[in-house]
Amino acid sequence: MELRPWQEAPERDGVLLMAPHELSAGRRAEVLRSARWSWVHLTSAGADFIDLAEWPADTLLTRSWRCYAAPLAEYALHAVLTHEWRRGTPWQERDTRSAPAPDAPPVPAGASTGGGTGLWGAEVTVAGWGAVGQRLATVLDALGARVTVLRRSPEPGSPFRQTSDLGRALDADHLVVALPLTAGTRHLFDRAALGRARPGLHLVNVSRAAIVDQDALTELCAAGRLFATLDVTDPEPLPTGHPLRSLPTVRLSPHVAWRSRDSDAAFADDFATIWATLADPGPDSSADLDSSDAPDISDASAPGVPTPGAPAPAVPAPGAPAPDAPALDSVIPGVVPPTSGRRARAAVRALLTPGRS
Repeated sequence: MELRPWQEAPERDGVLLMAPHELSAGRRAEVLRSARWSWVHLTSAGADFIDLAEWPADTLLTRSWRCYAAPLAEYALHAVLTHEWRRGTPWQERDTRSAPAPDAPPVPAGASTGGGTGLWGAEVTVAGWGAVGQRLATVLDALGARVTVLRRSPEPGSPFRQTSDLGRALDADHLVVALPLTAGTRHLFDRAALGRARPGLHLVNVSRAAIVDQDALTELCAAGRLFATLDVTDPEPLPTGHPLRSLPTVRLSPHVAWRSRDSDAAFADDFATIWATLADPGPDSSADLDSSDAPDISDASAPGVPTPGAPAPAVPAPGAPAPDAPALDSVIPGVVPPTSGRRARAAVRALLTPGRS
């Protein structure tokens, strides 16, 4: 295999590694049009940079679906704990307590813990059940939180409470948004949904800003009804003077939740896994695409405003794929449907033939 700049790629059957967040929309379009690619692999976890409606069916599109799960889950955990302990920590640089009386108990009954309540018994909803959602839910559960997972299709036998009801999902102390941005999840948490949230809900977004109605969230945080920790905003960065920048109920970070010690090259492991799947000559050798790797609630339509007294609407099931949508000739991890891997598989195998690698 020979790595080249995209400008030097062959006219067809090339494999493109693209970091979409490092290119403007116009530049991305130019790169994608520059050759008839067999396979395009995104270094990002999301594929919302791509217009799937116009995507050629015989070009495989994959994403780095797994490599950022650990740092994103760590960021979300840090955000939740920071919010829980926002009034102070129980430790001090030095012990300033006066010596107790001889008959006093070692710890006074009214001793302050710094105002934090901690995760034990906290209600936390994790929206999305990909690699990030699974890792985070496991950690939160281990720390004693009561975890609820928002999923389009609850899975029997899961160790976690599951719901497809937005009202139930928003009745929590914390909501972590770890969903992909699609037509179905855009403004999934709209003004009506956020208005029904439990007062004091802390919303953490490590995915895409457009999944949440940012204007509505801003107003509710300004009113003190909600709190937010946002690694993503629309636009990025926010204009000077935007109210989110100064609200005491909001914490912002500049889209860095995915970073870790190894983040700059982390996508290579996911790319290598997919490459091995494509190169495997066995007819049934493709890696199984676990349902947890597929975007959840990705095709769901945003719920409408409920009628007074009616129960909160459930996230509807996705529509059936178009009749002419091509089926994958094999199931490939990290694949962005609907694309076919047949031509990509042939191109990868050709690269591995003697004299080509």
